[in-house]
Amino acid sequence: MDYPKSVPNVGLSGGKFVDENISTGVVGSLIPSAWGNAITDELLAVIKAAGFEPAENDNGQLLKAIRAMGNIQRFTSNGSFVVPAGVNVIWLTACAAGGGGGAGGTGGANSYYGAGGGGGGAGEAAIRVPYLVTPGQVISISIGAPGASGLSTNAAGNSGGNGGNTTVSNLNVGTVTLIGGGGGGGGSSSSGSGFIAGGGAGQGRPNGGFGGDTDGNSASGVGGYGASGPFGGGGGNGRASTAAGVPGSNAFGFGSGGGGGGGNYSKPTATSGGGNGGLGAPGLVVIEW
Repeated sequence: MDYPKSVPNVGLSGGKFVDENISTGVVGSLIPSAWGNAITDELLAVIKAAGFEPAENDNGQLLKAIRAMGNIQRFTSNGSFVVPAGVNVIWLTACAAGGGGGAGGTGGANSYYGAGGGGGGAGEAAIRVPYLVTPGQVISISIGAPGASGLSTNAAGNSGGNGGNTTVSNLNVGTVTLIGGGGGGGGSSSSGSGFIAGGGAGQGRPNGGFGGDTDGNSASGVGGYGASGPFGGGGGNGRASTAAGVPGSNAFGFGSGGGGGGGNYSKPTATSGGGNGGLGAPGLVVIEW
C-alpha cells in the first residue's frame, strides 16, 4: 500500500495529497478510482477477516478488527492467562489429548495368531469460541497428556491409554472441559483356526479405527488407524506380520489418536508379540483477544 506516485498528474505535493487553494493557486490532488477502490478493498478485507460486517458510518471498525486479530497466546503445557487491560472478550481454541493405539495380539508356536489393535480416538476440540472476561482476571489452563501406547504381551495386546482432558477454568461461565480421546483396544490372541476380534476403536471426536479381525487361516489382523482432529493427524496402522510385530505410528500434532499395532500370525514358528500401539498427541489451548 502506498500513495499513487506512478499516476501522472495526480497532484501530490511532497508525496502526499493536498487540498485545492484558490487564493494561492494550488491545484487539489486527484484520487484515481483504481487506487481508491484498491485501498478500500484492502481495508475491508481486514474488517471481514476479523468477523465484522462492514458498516459505512462506523469509523472505528478497522481498529476493532486489528485488536480482534492482533493478539494470541498458545499453551502446550499447564499455565495461566491474565486478561489484559481493556479486554472484555477472548476467543478460545483448544483440544484435549488423543488416545493411544492398542497393541496387536500375539502369534507363533502352538498355532497362536493375533488380531490387530484398535486406533486411538481424537480429543474433543473447540474452535474460536467467545467468552466474556474482565481485565485482570486470571484464567487457569491444564493441558491434557497424550494417551500411552498399548504394549504387546505374550497373549492379547494391551489397550492404549486414554488421552487427558484439557480444562480452562475461572472463566465467567466456570470451567470448560474438553474430553480426551479413548485408547484403542488390544487385539485378541488365540490358537487353532477360529475367528477372533480385533481391538475396539478408541472413542473420541471422531473415534479411532477398529483393529482387523482374523482367524487361523488368514493374515488380516491389521491395526486400526488413529483418529485425526482439527489440529493433528492420527497415527498410521501396523500391518499383520509373521516376524516381529509391526507397531502403529505415533499421532502427529495435537489432539489426534495413535495407530493400532498389527497382529502376529507366525503360527509355525516361535511365539512373537503383536506390534505396540502408537502414542496419542497432547492437548492444546490458544487464546486470542
